[in-house]
Amino acid sequence: MNSPLLYVLLTRFKNKLISIFKKPSQLIFILVVVAMMGVSIFSGNQAGVAYYVRPIEELYTICMVLFGVSFVLTGFNGISKGASMFSMSDVNFIFSSPIKPIPALIYGLVQQMSTSLLLGIFILFQYTTIHTYYGVDFRFLLTVFLLYALVSFCGQLTAMVIYILTSSDDKKRSTAKWTFAGLVTVYAALIFFRAKSAGGEMLPAIVAQTSELPAMLFPVFGWGRMILAGIFAEEMNLLYLILGSVLMVAYIAVMVILVKVNQTDYYEDVLKATEASFNAITAKKEGMVTEAVPQNVKVGKTGIGQGHGSQVFYYKHRIESRRAKSFIFDIATLVYMAVICVFAFIFRSMGIMPVLIMAIYMQLFSVALGRWVKELIMPYVYLIPESPMKKLFNCLKESFLKITLEAIFLFVIVGAIMKLPPEEIVGCILLRISCGILFTAVNLFSERFFGGIPIKAISLILYFLFAMIFAIPAIITAIMFYNFTLVPIWTIYVFSAVANILSSVFVFFTSRNVLQYAELNNR
Repeated sequence: MNSPLLYVLLTRFKNKLISIFKKPSQLIFILVVVAMMGVSIFSGNQAGVAYYVRPIEELYTICMVLFGVSFVLTGFNGISKGASMFSMSDVNFIFSSPIKPIPALIYGLVQQMSTSLLLGIFILFQYTTIHTYYGVDFRFLLTVFLLYALVSFCGQLTAMVIYILTSSDDKKRSTAKWTFAGLVTVYAALIFFRAKSAGGEMLPAIVAQTSELPAMLFPVFGWGRMILAGIFAEEMNLLYLILGSVLMVAYIAVMVILVKVNQTDYYEDVLKATEASFNAITAKKEGMVTEAVPQNVKVGKTGIGQGHGSQVFYYKHRIESRRAKSFIFDIATLVYMAVICVFAFIFRSMGIMPVLIMAIYMQLFSVALGRWVKELIMPYVYLIPESPMKKLFNCLKESFLKITLEAIFLFVIVGAIMKLPPEEIVGCILLRISCGILFTAVNLFSERFFGGIPIKAISLILYFLFAMIFAIPAIITAIMFYNFTLVPIWTIYVFSAVANILSSVFVFFTSRNVLQYAELNNR
């Protein structure tokens, strides 16, 4: 690497360290993250190991699925929108300087590796659960964290290479995108059908299939599992460790060579993606809410045509959601539902409770995508001469409709997979609807009182914290009915849903004036 690029890297790293101490908010955030990580490690060690430790091969398979999701989503998104490892300052200074493209590419790869490390930080907070049920120590989790970062990095690099090779033709890029997704789908389907044909319980059969060498030879995330198994097997398997490491390094080298051989001057291809990334980051810093817009828009019926006063926002959100859907739900919702359904199929022998917990946990992230947030930063809703509560309700109606439809579709499918009785399906639907309403209320509460915090990571932590606090009544209700009564399980879901609704009403009431003055949102 040329010395100017090395100087830029070291100077940028030094400036980031200095800025942490000059900005109390960043220092507080880092201290909170470190403290939470310490609590996770301490509580995990205090809890000890469960009486029945689950097979370590099962954990390898879970990590492989995590690697696969990261690689596929990163690669698929990058192929669609273009992948870049540079910032606008790089575009303005490095691209225009007399530095060869390949050293500049290596500089971008080093930067991207640091970003990939930040993406996997959430893994380190799973120590309590993993240590309790699988008996592994923190070294295992740290290795998973590093491998996750490496897999994410490979996904970004893969997307960049494919985008460069196909950027001149939209049809080629579309073909490459769906070929990429198709290969992964065929691989997953092959594992699934082979496990099903083997008979017995589904989870052990899938674990057995993914433990075989042919399955671990699938590019990138299969190699990640191979490295993990090679390090932490009862007797370290040097063959797996060396083979997986060599394949991973060779793959990265081949991707870099492809960039060099096919198109030395790749600046033009990454410039558009860099600008899009820069605009998105700038919008978030300014409190704006961005949304992906398709490149080729087919203009059909225009105008809203319905609603009076603040009701127009409900119909406006429905039109926006309809245009963003691939089927009935948007892509993100379909992915969440597919993951939960696969989870239900694999763990159907363990009952509905793990699936219900998984569905509610994933809902924490999906409700933050509501369209009502965009209205808080626009002037129109504040100009309507109606009560703030009525305007707020009309802005939230579309989110409530989405939450209800999603819960019905999801648990009808999950109920069919797990062969649940109708009353238990209804109980699960009501509980998930109530959780969606509660999380929406908590999101509104966070926006009302903490929306002006410049570091969004702190806002996210506060959102999770308040979600846990306001869910306490439902948790206490479920524990009391479960321990001190003999009512059916589905009635516990219903009573917990009622507790969630009451908590939601309280939270909505505390945030009822969020649309009274635009200044309340600190925008």
